[in-house]
Amino acid sequence: MEFAVIAPIMIFMTFGLIELGRLSQLRDSAIHATREGARVAIKPTSSAIEINNRIEEELELMGIQGGTSTVEYSNDVSSGSQLVTVHVHVPITSNSWMPNFLTLGVDQLHGSTTMRMESTN
Repeated sequence: MEFAVIAPIMIFMTFGLIELGRLSQLRDSAIHATREGARVAIKPTSSAIEINNRIEEELELMGIQGGTSTVEYSNDVSSGSQLVTVHVHVPITSNSWMPNFLTLGVDQLHGSTTMRMESTN
């Protein structure tokens, strides 16, 4: 009798832990892809196509589908250098092992990285 009561709860908790692990992996993968994209973006001769290709390569290697990226350039007032920020958004529903299981109303995960542009001087 106790097993019949406890088993569904334990199964639910097990799948919940698996899904939370997958969400953590997706977030870390998005951050990793932003780092790789930023490494390309800091070069003075890089193009938007090269940056997006590098990000897409990383997401594909990690089996992530439907990720989108944006690149922003800004100036650091304190040092006078230019900064590049790469953002990657990964949809949870197309990458989760158990869609809509524990999303808690969040439909995508976000990762971003900011690096200083390399100088040609």
